[in-house]
Amino acid sequence: MKNALRQEWWAPLAGLLALALLAFAVAIGVSDGEDNTTEERVVGVILSLAGAFALAAGLWKRPQARRLGNALIVVGCVLAAFWFWTVVLPVVAIIVIVGLVLSEKRSPSRLSAN
Repeated sequence: MKNALRQEWWAPLAGLLALALLAFAVAIGVSDGEDNTTEERVVGVILSLAGAFALAAGLWKRPQARRLGNALIVVGCVLAAFWFWTVVLPVVAIIVIVGLVLSEKRSPSRLSAN
């Protein structure tokens, strides 16, 4: 995973976003649940875990399968941006997506190789 985080300047942010989504899933899971029903908590945990795993899998897969890795990273960022009221998660997700797009625009020769 260390090599996955060294791919581009935005990759460590994507890794931190995945960790934040994992922490968010744990926080939702262990909350007292007074504000939410059980179904809402389960959906929240599933969305957070799906985003974290999509980001981690995208970072891991990107060196071998660039398009698949990029798609997984974007899916993970969209799931992180779902939590817009947290303010930080969507901002970091937007930064990661912009960094991903810029890195792909900067190196079109890498796309033709895959």
